Amino acid sequence: MVREVGDLWQTLMRMADSMERRTDYIRDFAAHVSHEFKTPLTTIRGTVELLREHLDEMSAEERARFLANLDAEAGRMTALVSRLLELARADVMRTKEGEAAHPGVILGRLQERYAGTALRLAAQIPADISVAMGEDALETILVNLLDNALYHAGPAPEVTVGLSRDAGMAVLTVADDGPGIADANLNKVFDPFFTLTRNQGGTGLGLAIVRSLVTAHNGWVSALPSPSGALFRIELPISA
Repeated sequence: MVREVGDLWQTLMRMADSMERRTDYIRDFAAHVSHEFKTPLTTIRGTVELLREHLDEMSAEERARFLANLDAEAGRMTALVSRLLELARADVMRTKEGEAAHPGVILGRLQERYAGTALRLAAQIPADISVAMGEDALETILVNLLDNALYHAGPAPEVTVGLSRDAGMAVLTVADDGPGIADANLNKVFDPFFTLTRNQGGTGLGLAIVRSLVTAHNGWVSALPSPSGALFRIELPISA
């Protein structure tokens, strides 16, 4: 009886600790969301006030400029909402038994997606390795990493995607030839809302979505030091 009570106590303590960490996460996340929406909302309200008070005095060029500002801030909020929904879905995703996706198949589809961009994509994908994850989830991971290179690795980035085995896990690497990630930021890039390109429309949520999806499928993702460009390593269970 004493042992059962002790086991129950330990279980309750683990549950309480988990709930406390989750509460801290939600509180911090809500503060970040509030901050991210406050800036565009402030700009929109200020612009509307200017237009209301001085519309008749403005030239056509001035009106066009202010309307463009409104449109840009509305677009920023739309992007934030879309990304937040993606992150929410990733945070609550549960694995399904028997799921399998082949990175080579997904990358074949993505070649078409990025054909009209400056991104050059090279892949070294063995045909005999599939990962225990749905195709939609794997495609979302790869799209976020490739978009990250497209936005951060220069005007014509080259991205190399590799796949190998290591101790029963599939190891997916995504490397670009851009300026890379500062060592001080390697552990920050997966934090929600961390971005160095907010003024260019960055939301700081793409890599957070990657981490949530990888974690939900019992994997691990990291940004590694690299002599040239950014280098991401993703470990995922191999599909049986």
